Amino acid sequence: MLMYFPLKKPFGSWLNRAAALAVLLGLSGCAAQPGMKAGGDNRVQFIEELARTPAACQTYRPAYVRGFRENVAALAAENAEAQGQAQMRLSESRQTLEVEGLTETGCLRPYCIIEPRKNGKLDTWCGYRLDADEGEDLYQWLDWEAVQAALKRSQRG
Repeated sequence: MLMYFPLKKPFGSWLNRAAALAVLLGLSGCAAQPGMKAGGDNRVQFIEELARTPAACQTYRPAYVRGFRENVAALAAENAEAQGQAQMRLSESRQTLEVEGLTETGCLRPYCIIEPRKNGKLDTWCGYRLDADEGEDLYQWLDWEAVQAALKRSQRG
């Protein structure tokens, strides 16, 4: 491994030696930091868990996200008719679960929020909150589209 030191004579002074030692100790500390998991284990396990959920759940989740987004779009457009249709679709998706003897919470439904934008516009964000795999954060957030793409990859493989 090549290392670059700004002075012409590497390790020519005690300051340069101290800096090199600090860099080496710092790098070794990164590799041995406790509590760090490589490879996103929580994400992988979560995707595997989603893939194992009943077929009704796998139908419900996209219907819920679509209905939520349609409802927000109708709210933003101040379209009461479209809002009523979106709410009806959300209600139908919940009824489908009930017929199967399932609940929304049992299907690992994503969190969906309304995001206010400039000029009174509304947008949505849907995703999942998991325990963090690494770093100082307690949680990591996976957006809906990324989870859907990972599910498709896991079903092909």
